[in-house]
Amino acid sequence: MKKVFTKFRNLLIRFKVYMARTSSYLSLINTGMILFIFLSNLERYNIDVDIKDWLLPIFIIGLVGMLAFGYLEDKLGFYREEQKTTQSRNPYFKEIIERLDKIKEQLNKK
Repeated sequence: MKKVFTKFRNLLIRFKVYMARTSSYLSLINTGMILFIFLSNLERYNIDVDIKDWLLPIFIIGLVGMLAFGYLEDKLGFYREEQKTTQSRNPYFKEIIERLDKIKEQLNKK
């Protein structure tokens, strides 16, 4: 029974990782759909926008803006701090730190 649970858990985690990796691409598609809805709703306010001419340039400008925001977030140290916080809960990382501390103690004794 334990083997079946372990295999199921590993399969579930693998699917979860694949879904998480796919979610970033889905968010880009979602951004494009929101932009399309926004541009199509401008007609309610008597702003005539030819969607097929403006959708791609505005989408590209949005992507460049997101890239700039991501770059700025990285340069300001938010990504580093996020990874530090996330990895502090990682059991393998904790084990590595404990081993390094033991090695450090042994080196200090010599």
